[in-house]
Order: sequence, then structure tokens, then C-alpha cells
Amino acid sequence: MRIGKIVIIFTAAIVLGGGVVWYVIYQAGLTRGIEIEITGPEKILIGVPFDIRVNLANSSQNPLENVQLSVNLPADTAFLGSPPSKNVDFKGIGTIGIDGISQQTFRLVVLGGENSFKKITASANYMSGSLSSRFQRESSLDLAVGGYGITLDIAAPQKIFSGEEFDAEITYKNSSDTDFNDLRLKIDFPPTFTVSRSTLVPDIGNNVWLLGGLRKGSENKFKISGKMIGPEGAFFDLKAAIETSFLGQNYAVSVNSGTVSIATSPLSLRMTLNDQVDYIVEPDDHLSYVLAYTNNTDVGLRDVIVKVQLVGAMYDFSSLSTNGIFRSTDNSITWNASVVPQLAALAPGQSGSVNFNLRVAKNYPIRRLSDKNFTLRVTGTIESPTVPNFVAADKTFSVASLENKVRGQATIDTKAFFRDAASGIVNTGPFPPKVNQPTRYTIHWQITNQSTDIKSVEIRSFLAGNVKMVGVPKTSTGIPGPVYNDRTQEIIWQIPRVAATTGVISKPLEAIFQVEAIPSSANLGFYMPLIQATTLRAIDEFTESELSAQDVPENTRLPDDPTVTPSQGIVIQ
Repeated sequence: MRIGKIVIIFTAAIVLGGGVVWYVIYQAGLTRGIEIEITGPEKILIGVPFDIRVNLANSSQNPLENVQLSVNLPADTAFLGSPPSKNVDFKGIGTIGIDGISQQTFRLVVLGGENSFKKITASANYMSGSLSSRFQRESSLDLAVGGYGITLDIAAPQKIFSGEEFDAEITYKNSSDTDFNDLRLKIDFPPTFTVSRSTLVPDIGNNVWLLGGLRKGSENKFKISGKMIGPEGAFFDLKAAIETSFLGQNYAVSVNSGTVSIATSPLSLRMTLNDQVDYIVEPDDHLSYVLAYTNNTDVGLRDVIVKVQLVGAMYDFSSLSTNGIFRSTDNSITWNASVVPQLAALAPGQSGSVNFNLRVAKNYPIRRLSDKNFTLRVTGTIESPTVPNFVAADKTFSVASLENKVRGQATIDTKAFFRDAASGIVNTGPFPPKVNQPTRYTIHWQITNQSTDIKSVEIRSFLAGNVKMVGVPKTSTGIPGPVYNDRTQEIIWQIPRVAATTGVISKPLEAIFQVEAIPSSANLGFYMPLIQATTLRAIDEFTESELSAQDVPENTRLPDDPTVTPSQGIVIQ
């Protein structure tokens, strides 16, 4: 009997082990069931279309069914005819029989990544035999990327003087073995660049050229002349791109840029506001602008003129004080030899300055929701008809500009009521208040925010002695209301963000909470304090500076409750 059991167990182990071995072998055969190979060119050029081929082979003993193929592309690579943002393509292959093969071709174009490798991945998932599970295999190809098929070059001086005319030469060449059709060149000029002339006339505006076709090995070039105005030390980019269309989709097949910097001007101009360049302005602020100039040449400059233009809705021009010539039609101020004799002839290395003063308006000019983030901007120029030998311009010229942000302003208004039907809260207890008897009041916190969005807003206050919060606070929005700490009697209201013009164009942001006050004998014959001074702190998102505000304490005098006379708030016996 015992030997029989051993035989049965031994036989079962052999069968089970054989089944496991068979399953492992069968699964191994399945995982070898499909082979993937990706082939492509040894090296490709940016902007030149090319093909890759994905070969699928069934090396298993079962047909492979419902085969799905996906190809995943890296950045700056596109399926020809599709937007550059599409980086995955799917193809349903269906069934691949035993020893069967399938070859799929994908036409691609690389749009960036000069002299790099691009990894393309192909993945196939499928079902095999009677198994309901899906299996997956993948393979990848490291594609070598060279330079651009169409090379684009912008040759421009590294340094120029502000206002000096200079040339930029544009060269484009087809370095590939492919002919291109319908090429289009676009150059993005800096805002202060003015085109004087171009040897190849633009077809659209002053910065788009329809180049037509470009055969392999062909090269063309042309020149653009213009002037750049900017402050000393500033850098500007001339950004160029050549586009073409493949299968109805536009692609930038070549890009490049040229960087130009503004050299120290022969006649420099610098500007400060209240001795700073990044001064943050407040309403009703006093502004003192200084424009300092220097003749950096070794020749005298005659008939120098300094001019500024003021742009900003919050300037109070009625307060302007200057010895310059003010023109109200464009809010400009001009200084010449008639008001500053030194400007008649500025000796080599000589410096000087002019200035003006005015105030900021007391109130923000808010009329619409979009009236926010106010700035004050001054643009200045200095020029002389004297031209040193090394300057290729018709006059010696320099510019300066200064833009300063106006800080926002938020206020907190605390109000207390006994009769407050509008809030939906019923206050109980005697009024006038009586010693040792509880009376309930409602406290309103109203936030008004002027010209900038504010964040991390926090309102704080302490309740007075013998006063506590009761009930659940209410707010005019869906944000949580104030939180009360009964141990410290402090109330805190935290708000993530308050939009500009809240309480100016729209209603104030409001929180309402109920308090209960029990007067003591010490309050007899006086108004009972309800809540101490309330403070607001927040971060101005526009200027990234801190804002603060405060409102006075409230007591049972209740000056905001129209149903109450001042004498009614005095505590009685």
C-alpha cells in the first residue's frame, strides 16, 4: 500500500514536470515567434526625406494573428505628410503565416539635431495559436544625422552702433542629393530693426521671400541693409528659417540665426528713476528721472539734442517740473543748446545730464477688467550731426529706455452689524448690549484689489476679550472661509489668489462670520470691543513684491449698521 502511493506520487511528479518543461519550451517558441528588423540609410541630412523599412518575420510554428505594428519617433523627427507633433504611427498587419514575412515602409524627415543620433523604435504585438494572451517584441535603429540638407547662413557684424546702418548677407545652399521645390525664407527681425534695402526684394512684407526651387549643389545669396536701435550692451537675434511642403504639410527644413550686439555708442545715454533702474512705482509717488550722457569719441560733438517720450496712463503731467521743452501732443521733453548751453558743443570725453520730475496719479485708471499691470515707460534719444570717422552713419545717435512697473494695491475693510438680514444670519441677544448677557454680531471682511493679481493672500485678526466665533463662516466664492483658533482667539483667512479689479469692476471678495460677545462690568458705559485691527498680506504677481493693508478695530458702536445709532452701542446694566 505504501509502495503504491510512492509510485503514484512519482508518476504525478513526472507528468507535472513534463508539463512544465513543455510549457516553457512552448512559450520560448512563442517569444521567438516574431522577428523585427529596422533598416534605413547609413546617414541622413536634416530636412531631406528618407525611408525606413520594418521587416517582420514569423519564425514560430503557429500563425501570428492580429499583428499590430507601431513606430515611435524621437524629437525633431516627423512622419512625412504629418505634423511634427505626431511621433507615433500605427499599422494593422493582420495575420502572418508560418515562415511568413511582412515589410512596411515609413517615409520620414528629421527637422533638427545636427550631428547626432536619433533612436527609432518599432514594436509589434500579436496573438499566437490558441492562446488568448498578446505578445510583444520590439527593435530599434540608431539613425546617424548629419548636417542640414539646405544650409542657411547669416553673416552680420558682431557689434554695431545703435542707429548705424549695417549689412547682413544671407546664403542658402542645397548640399543634398535631392532637388527642392517651393522654398520659402522667413527672417524674424528684432522690433527695433528697420530694413533700408535688400538686393532680393521680399515677396511678403519686408521679411518673407519665395525662393522657388533649388537644385542639388545650387547656391544663392543676397544682402539686407538696415539699422538697429537699442541700448548699449543689448543683444539681438536675426532668426531665419527655410520652409517647404511635403505631402501638403509645411516643415522648417533649415534654421539659423545671427547675433548682433550694440556696442558702446560714441554718444552714450543712460537713464535712472529715483537713482535706480528697477524702481517699483507706487500711486502718488514722486518720480525723479536723470538722463546722463557722455561723448565717448576723441572729437567734439556739436548741436547735441536730447529727447524723451513718456508713455503711461498713470503719469500726472500737471506736476511735471523740468527745464526742457515739454510738448503735450506726444508727451515728449526736448533739451538743446537753448536750455542747456553745454549741448552746443560736447567736448571729447565730456559728460553731463538732464532731468525732470513729476508725480504718479493717485488713483488707478481702471475702467475695464483688462485695466491691470500698469507701467511707466520713458524712451530717450541723443543725437548730434557730427559723425566721427569710424562711424558709418549720417549722424551720431544713441537710445535708452526705462520701463518701471506700478505696484498694485489691496485693501481690507472690516464691518460689524447687529441687524444683518442681507447676510442671511440672524443675530440674537439684547441691544443695547447688557452686562453679563450674550449678544451676537456679524463681522464682514471685504477685500478690494486694484490693478494687479495677488496671491498667497492672508487676512488675520484677534477677537477682543469675552468674544468668540460661533457658527460657520460664509464666503462670496467657493473658497474656504476664515479659521478660528479658540485658544488664541485669532481668526485667519487664507486665499490662494485674488484677481485684479476685484471690488473695483466687480463686487469685493467677502467673508462673513458670527461672533458672540458678553460684556463685563468693565465695559459698562462704554462701547464693547469686538475685533482688533485686521491685517492683510499678499504677494503682487506683477511686481513680485509684498503688499500689506490694515483696517481699524470694531466695537459695538457699529458705524456700518444703518439701523443703529451710536448711543445704542453703549453697554448698559
